[in-house]
Amino acid sequence: MEEKQNEPSTITSQTVLKSLDVLDCLGAARRSLSAPEIAKLCQMSRPTTYRLLTTLMSRGYVMVDENYNYSLGTKILGLARVVLDTMNLPKLAQPYLHELSQLSQETAFMSILDDTKILYIAKEEGPQVQASQTFQMRSNVGTRIDLHMSAMGKAILSNLPDEERRALLERLPLPRYTNHTITDHDALMNELEQTRHRGYAIDDCEGDDWIRCVAAPVYDGGGQVLGAISIAGPAHRMTLEHVHQLSPDVIRVTQALSKQLGRVTDSVPQ
Repeated sequence: MEEKQNEPSTITSQTVLKSLDVLDCLGAARRSLSAPEIAKLCQMSRPTTYRLLTTLMSRGYVMVDENYNYSLGTKILGLARVVLDTMNLPKLAQPYLHELSQLSQETAFMSILDDTKILYIAKEEGPQVQASQTFQMRSNVGTRIDLHMSAMGKAILSNLPDEERRALLERLPLPRYTNHTITDHDALMNELEQTRHRGYAIDDCEGDDWIRCVAAPVYDGGGQVLGAISIAGPAHRMTLEHVHQLSPDVIRVTQALSKQLGRVTDSVPQ
């Protein structure tokens, strides 16, 4: 009798474990997978795999594309933000932002991906900014802005796994904010390819007519892009030449934070 009472609990536990196996499998693949591929990798029958995928899709943990390939869903991002809060990522990032703000005399930010936007989680103003009442960045911790018109957004987008980036771009609106905003998907893809190749992203007055930014990605211990760090300032001080000059320092700092978060190797595209 005792065995029969425990049986439903055992079945439930096995279902949970198998669901977690599916998520682990999709996360490790870093690309979308077909149901047969998932079944093979997880050593499960196809009916079981389809049933688990359907359940995970209904809760937003898995999404499927037009070719019936599966990848991690946006619900994972919500859980990731909880983990980031637990890790106190803003506190970890603050010394690095302070270093950049002192070096550049401008404002340093860190952000993470939040669905189709970036979410500012940390900010540090340099002495020059603090002394000026005219040129202070309007963005604050908690601000959400579009990915396509920000250096941090492009730094994150360019380093997402190909399938995840493609799925995100398909539902990404590209509203115009200035005459420099990229509003064409092909042009944005070209910009992201350039960004990934050189290792840093630029916002050339694309969100505001008077602001330029330079940003680089931050990675977690598994080598997945976690967020980005940027330096932002008024265009008359942040000339394009100066933006490029600051890029090695931004990359150096993001690599240091990534290493602290557990990333073993750092590779800057040449």
